Amino acid sequence: MNAYDKALSLLSVREHTAKEIMRKLSDKGFPKDEIELAIARLISQNYLSEERFAESYIRSRLKKTAEGKSLLKMRLCEKGTPSSIADEYLSYAWDEKAYIPSLEKEYNSLCSKKGREKAYAKLLSKGFTISEIRSISEEDFEF
Repeated sequence: MNAYDKALSLLSVREHTAKEIMRKLSDKGFPKDEIELAIARLISQNYLSEERFAESYIRSRLKKTAEGKSLLKMRLCEKGTPSSIADEYLSYAWDEKAYIPSLEKEYNSLCSKKGREKAYAKLLSKGFTISEIRSISEEDFEF
């Protein structure tokens, strides 16, 4: 199996960034020049897309757990998504308020277990802003 076929196999399971594909192929022992050619071909054929990865990743993470914009951006960038693409797709998700269901669920769970003060602190540590948390809380909590 060559680098291109292996990359196609990886992409058939889920979206990846070019950085992830490069790392996985390198770990499998493929030569750097073959990897670079495979990635260029995948991009030209639209099989590899940083934009699709960002959109899919954000949607998936927001379904699984409450994470704020700053934490999601950090995670995307660690995976190799360019900052501008991360910003664009995060802005879209926030404009659509896609984060609210997971934020509400996490807030309610934390409040019942640990109280409002600790719920706010935990959600702030997960990258949410005070205004985002206040928008879903029933009372205006002051620090």
